[in-house]
Amino acid sequence: MNFGIRLGVVLSAFCLLVGSRVSAQAENSAIEIRGVVEGFYGNPWSEAERLDQFSFYREQGLNTYIYAPKDDPYHREQWRQPYPAEKIKKLQHLIAGAEANKVDFVFALSPGLDMHFGGEDGERDVEALLAKFERLYDMGVRSFAVFFDDIANKDATAQTAVLNEVNRRFIHKKSGIRHFFTVPTEYFSADMKSAGIISPYTRDFAAGLDADILVLYTGQGVVCEGIRREDIEEIAAVYHRRMAVWWNYPVNDYRRGKLALGPITGIEAGAEKFMTAFIMNPMEEARLSKISLATGAAYAAAPRQYIPDKAWEDAIQAQYGSLAPAMHAFADHSQRMENSWAHTGRDDARQLRTRLDRYLQLFQQADDTDLTAALLRDDFAAMKKAACALEGGLSPEVKAECRPQLQRLYALAAADETALAMLQSQAAGQKHVSEYLRGRLLWQQQELAAKNIQLSEKTAEKFIAEALALTAEKVARDEGKRNTGRK
Repeated sequence: MNFGIRLGVVLSAFCLLVGSRVSAQAENSAIEIRGVVEGFYGNPWSEAERLDQFSFYREQGLNTYIYAPKDDPYHREQWRQPYPAEKIKKLQHLIAGAEANKVDFVFALSPGLDMHFGGEDGERDVEALLAKFERLYDMGVRSFAVFFDDIANKDATAQTAVLNEVNRRFIHKKSGIRHFFTVPTEYFSADMKSAGIISPYTRDFAAGLDADILVLYTGQGVVCEGIRREDIEEIAAVYHRRMAVWWNYPVNDYRRGKLALGPITGIEAGAEKFMTAFIMNPMEEARLSKISLATGAAYAAAPRQYIPDKAWEDAIQAQYGSLAPAMHAFADHSQRMENSWAHTGRDDARQLRTRLDRYLQLFQQADDTDLTAALLRDDFAAMKKAACALEGGLSPEVKAECRPQLQRLYALAAADETALAMLQSQAAGQKHVSEYLRGRLLWQQQELAAKNIQLSEKTAEKFIAEALALTAEKVARDEGKRNTGRK
């Protein structure tokens, strides 16, 4: 082989090696903007909670915090009004705390409830918005946001005119500005299109918006199972930019009785290629939010390497130490969040649900249930042990965020023990024992229903109803036989 050929082979091999490394780095690269939006409805976090969050973000590699508490009146309902001196002082502490932890503090306003568009009133509103931003800029803020979510107005042309005006008169003129975010009124796929056709609002908003403004997007729905690559790719194509994802987990403002303590799940491989930001909306319960937020930080740092189970277990171990097994047991029963329109998070207590299904199958087939029943008794005892360990070992601050749910975990385990004993006594022909336990279980079920707290609804709680239904069938059959005998 002559020198020229050898050189060509070496160069080709080198290019392939470099190319493969670049490709691997691209696949495992972090999403640029990774953080949290305090965007829930309910009691805003306290100053101490926010400062604690900033320290946590630094530990987790999160670099962004968006200040947008829906129930801060100066953010939404009274957005034109300047912050009073006491509030300014607290905001200054927060801005300094974020900076100390290398977290970008993004100040957001939500003026859409009553903002005027056009004319003298419209100009006055733009001036009020700019004055508010100017004050926060002087305090050290270098990223801003204007949100038009959850409002009736759908004048895309008017909204983008305001955003572009702010962009031109403030964002582009100030030195050191990092990012400018917005949320459109249509911010999820199901609202952006119908029968595969992009809506007029989204079409006009995307066409009219300046190219450098970051657009937040929640996925197929407001609170959804995940983000498919094809969905975010389509929306990114409409907007001609990568999207900033606003992920609504672990937020629980639509189900205040339940805590979202599972990992971030459901984001399809490749979806990250169309993200410029991954921003999580947390719970009002700031400390307990850290479990999910830590998993989201792991996802955003290396999307292609992310394993939800491992990230979840690592987060619980790191945050709870010797209490990790108990917290794991508790959190396992408090992951799934859903109502008529929201569906997200892993199923609660999946292993227990599998074991319950197996037991019920054996019971209905009149097969031997002793081994499965023994395993279930161990499961229920472990639930009670976890509740007691956390009640005695958690810090007062964390315990204040979850005491009703801990009490429910214990009560559900106790009721499940009754349900299992009832079915076992029924299978053994111990009629009077079974009837007594049925009465006790009905009382326990009534006690649980009286409290607006949710936990393990389709697992531990559902088993109560399933067991009662089976005994009701038995009672009905026995009554039918007695009636037949009388005839």
